[in-house]
Amino acid sequence: MYPKSQKRGFSVLFALLTMLSLLFSKEATCQESADYEEIIVSFSVPRIGGADVSALVKDETLYLCINDVFNFLKIKYNTDSGFNSFSGFFITEEATYNIDRTKNQILYLKKEFTLKEGDMIRTETGLYLKSNYFGEIFGLDCIFNFRALSVTLNTKIELPIIREMRQEQMRKSINQIKGVVEADTLIKRKYPILNF
Repeated sequence: MYPKSQKRGFSVLFALLTMLSLLFSKEATCQESADYEEIIVSFSVPRIGGADVSALVKDETLYLCINDVFNFLKIKYNTDSGFNSFSGFFITEEATYNIDRTKNQILYLKKEFTLKEGDMIRTETGLYLKSNYFGEIFGLDCIFNFRALSVTLNTKIELPIIREMRQEQMRKSINQIKGVVEADTLIKRKYPILNF
């Protein structure tokens, strides 16, 4: 145990250090809040269906996650680990594209589209592109309903997902014509319920 005078000295020293740290400390700042809000929107395509897609809303402007949209539409892409660039082909192998966030540009069908600062936003989970560019560049018109938090995609392009659905329907039709029946399989029990 410490004597009373030594305890008093510790408390005075502690109070003095606390006051000095308050006087000479810099203004405390917290992490800056992002000027956008991360949400999930219902993304639907007529005659295909829908899925939930990550999105950002900034001043009632919608940014869609490129990876989520391309995955749903089954558009092939390659990306780097930091989500700074996407490349691949759009529907046909001749229609190559390259989305580059560092240069703020999109190359598609050998045309260069220069974007404004802030038209692409990178987060930890992906790269987000302003929704109007999906229509202007790729022909994927995205109609955003702010109240319902839903996006309806209209396009005249035959998307890979539509092609796959059509091929699956043709396979089913051919199997019906040939008389191929896809039966469920039952696994029979090896032992009776009551075994004495």
